[in-house]
Order: sequence, then structure tokens, then C-alpha cells
Amino acid sequence: MKTKIELGDRAHYVGSLPKNGEMYDFYKIEVAGHVRYIYVQANPERDLDQM
Repeated sequence: MKTKIELGDRAHYVGSLPKNGEMYDFYKIEVAGHVRYIYVQANPERDLDQM
């Protein structure tokens, strides 16, 4: 089982954009002093408890 990390004010929603024909939510995160941009497929039907 993966460990969930609470990011609090270290994660910021950038916006939703299409990528490869699908919609993705983009986030800017800071962990251990490093800033990264990540994307998560936007899927309202996804069961978040299964991640």
C-alpha cells in the first residue's frame, strides 16, 4: 500500500489542460526544497480510495 503524503500549502493547482486526447489537472508542488510540476488525469469517476 502506498503512503499518502499531506502536502498542505506546498501543492498548488495550476489548471486543467488536454494532453494526449485526455484532460489532466496540473499542479505545482514543493517537496524537500524542490519545485516540480505534475499532472493527474482528470477523471471524476475515479475512486480515490483505490489509489
